[in-house]
Amino acid sequence: MNVPPPLKNFPLVSQWLSFASDGGVDLLSGRVELGQGIATALTQIAADELDVAINAIRLTQGHTGVSPAEGPTVGSLSVTFGGQSIRMATAAARTLMLGHAAELLQTTANDLTVCAGEIIKDGLETGLSYASLSADVDLAVPAVDHAQPKAASDRQIAGASVPRVDLAARLEAGYLLHDMELDGMWHGRVIQPPALDATLGALPDLELPDGAQLVREGQFLAVVAVDEYVALREARRLAGRLDWQMGSISLVHPIDGLEADIAESETLYDSDDLMAGITEVSITLTKPALSHGSIGLSCAVAQWQGDALKVWAHSQNVFALKESLARVLKHPAELITVIFAPGAGCYGHNSSDDVALDAALMARGVGRPVRALWQRQDEFQNAPLNPAMKTQMTARLDDAGKIVSFDARVISPPHSTRPGGTDEPNLRAQQFLPNAMPMGLGDDPPQPQGGADRNAVPGYLIPAVRVVRDRPVHVPYRYSAMRGLGTFTNVIALEQLMESCAEAAGQAGIEYRLAHLDDPRAIAVIETARDMAGPWDKADDVGYGFGYARYKNSAGYLACMARIVVGDEVRVTDVWSAGDVGEAINPDGTINQIEGGIVQAISWALKEEIGFAGGQNLTQSWEDYPILKFSEIPRLQTRLIGPQDAVPLGAGEISSGPAGAAVVNAVRAVLGVVPERLPLSRHALVALLS
Repeated sequence: MNVPPPLKNFPLVSQWLSFASDGGVDLLSGRVELGQGIATALTQIAADELDVAINAIRLTQGHTGVSPAEGPTVGSLSVTFGGQSIRMATAAARTLMLGHAAELLQTTANDLTVCAGEIIKDGLETGLSYASLSADVDLAVPAVDHAQPKAASDRQIAGASVPRVDLAARLEAGYLLHDMELDGMWHGRVIQPPALDATLGALPDLELPDGAQLVREGQFLAVVAVDEYVALREARRLAGRLDWQMGSISLVHPIDGLEADIAESETLYDSDDLMAGITEVSITLTKPALSHGSIGLSCAVAQWQGDALKVWAHSQNVFALKESLARVLKHPAELITVIFAPGAGCYGHNSSDDVALDAALMARGVGRPVRALWQRQDEFQNAPLNPAMKTQMTARLDDAGKIVSFDARVISPPHSTRPGGTDEPNLRAQQFLPNAMPMGLGDDPPQPQGGADRNAVPGYLIPAVRVVRDRPVHVPYRYSAMRGLGTFTNVIALEQLMESCAEAAGQAGIEYRLAHLDDPRAIAVIETARDMAGPWDKADDVGYGFGYARYKNSAGYLACMARIVVGDEVRVTDVWSAGDVGEAINPDGTINQIEGGIVQAISWALKEEIGFAGGQNLTQSWEDYPILKFSEIPRLQTRLIGPQDAVPLGAGEISSGPAGAAVVNAVRAVLGVVPERLPLSRHALVALLS
């Protein structure tokens, strides 16, 4: 039996669920609902294995006091690891309950079934239920010793497109962390230093209105008030009067930094046969730094009760946040509780952890609960950004046009500086406190997962492969994880390379890809997406493009065909997609994930870029950072073709690379030139054609 990592770390059934006397099931998970639908999927899995109604499951997510510490909600692993742990734990609980019921009824467990939590024998109620047995059955036993998960063909709830369990609540006031209210709670706004090395001079004489207070610890400044608009007004007023002594300002633009000195170079894969073949084809693609661009702002609530600190945050890893807070605040971790609460979702590392420290500092400063909220300018200029990247790829072809060698160089900062607990807290305000702590440089997950180099290793059949990852010296901004890490850039580069190789070989692009694959599931998604698009309409301003990848070369498969129209700007009109994610717990939710990734990838490819002058970030508002509008979303057709009896592979991050590649290859088809720089905005198109 393949035991997922969370269940190895938390092996007991009781660490995942318990049965309540009212018939409900209290389910625990360390994974958190960021808008991706994981709460619904985990609930479906549990309800199916236990044979109870979905509304009988009460799910607690991301609570450091009670939840299993599964780590961060990242990497499209919530179902693959978290869901499978819950499946085994709930299946074991069902086995234990039926075993005890069989003893009481003097029968065998095989003669019993469960319906809505009631124990049934020969189609009749026995008077026993999970609720009535709960006090007598010890769940503090290893799940793997008792788990007998249902066969795929026997599942009734998992695999069905049931409505989201959180949808109704999301439509009501009070659901989001931003709406949270505690007795005596005040509101806080941070005054961000203009640079990491800026030094604050003497404070001017200030008179804050009644019900407002200044919190200062070193260079950390915030205004806290009973009325949040007073806090915002006074923070802005004070910010305009502060005397900051600026340190050195980087003159190196993030893109120029990719061409400059390299701090570290690592060869991840190598081969002695890179010069095989007779024809050489090369591609270079550069992507700028990107913002998460969440419509909602980062928020947190903190409350000190004596020495105990409780923080509500929309963090993707409440467990690391707890340890990071303990390190920065120099406070015992056992006295800190971090509770996940729904907020502004994102895929990756945004400022949700930073604002949690802000709230804790403000609450400590004023001696009352504080709700801290960042502003839009804070999000663009002070939150972690998706790193600028440059990917160079070269293929060599034999006399039959087959690729025989592949060489890739990825230049990028690391793609994770997430809070790392006591080793690297990585919370923004830690740099400004009296005993300032520098931020860590971050790191990339090792291959085969990869970070900046994720999906730089080709998923095609190529005998000789080399992949090198370089970290630049000049990085004048804060960087960290965003959806798919380096996948978006690397897949676009690879899929452009495949088009160029197909052209050099005198072959059609899709057929050329198929000739370099032997995985039947990869072949199936490519052929399905191709067939979904149907015959192409032909016009000078219309283009079709294709993209394919298996995420991380080990997770879900996706192939996309995009249709675009090129005028003053690029307009994506249609995207056809075929995906294989293995078991889809909620097919409708899975398609939502795939299509959301497609829309985001289109926005990245055509519009998004953090604007810099030298090393100074100039982006302050949505006018500076356009994103795809609702009116620009294309027609989307998505089909899932994966086997439901296969292991779940994850879906949240599989679409950005293939969708981005399809759009860029479509632009290439219309313009007849190979794009080397994203985004493909109006100005970029003019430059490309010139």
